[in-house]
Amino acid sequence: MTLLESLFHPKLLFALTLFAVVSVFVEVAAYKLLNAVADVAPSHWLMEHIIIPAARALALVSFILVAYPVLFGVESALPVGELLAAGQLRLSNLVNVVFLLSLLLPLIPVFSRWPAFVLPIQGIAAATMVFRWWAETQPQIDIHFWPGTITVLSLLVFAFITHEIAKQLSHQLEKKVDRVIKHEGSGRLIYRTVVMIMQVPVVLLYTLSLGQQLH
Repeated sequence: MTLLESLFHPKLLFALTLFAVVSVFVEVAAYKLLNAVADVAPSHWLMEHIIIPAARALALVSFILVAYPVLFGVESALPVGELLAAGQLRLSNLVNVVFLLSLLLPLIPVFSRWPAFVLPIQGIAAATMVFRWWAETQPQIDIHFWPGTITVLSLLVFAFITHEIAKQLSHQLEKKVDRVIKHEGSGRLIYRTVVMIMQVPVVLLYTLSLGQQLH
């Protein structure tokens, strides 16, 4: 299954639609909550660094699980419920890894400057865990998680392009959205929402390269 075939597969379209709706809801709620507690430093820190990243982690994990196994370029595989139940605390571990990455990666200067690279790494980490569990149910085969130099370069280019698109959209739409919500500073909301949705092809490019090993 090619990238385009996977992107337009009904199951992936459903997962992407669900992810988009949840992402918009999370970012709008985060924007309003942060404004509501702006004058309460402890609450603002807790909201910004714990609660909101946890909500984003849940949204991303939900997308990965709903999109499985099309995410890996296959039509059918072991049901996701059985896959998670086959090991101890798999769902908890999945959410925890994505959540911890959302906390740790922004501490690295390159990711604080280019936040658009954080989401693909989170998605790739979650998808890699799911793929490893799925691969364990297949006939013995050597699995490699390095997708190749060309794929990695493509991932970086995709992530950079989506970052630039999101940045431009946030600049162009900020004033209009500010008037609608009657509050200034919606640029960050727009940026986060667009980045979360548009980074899906970046993750998919990597997961398809994983799935090709089992074909």
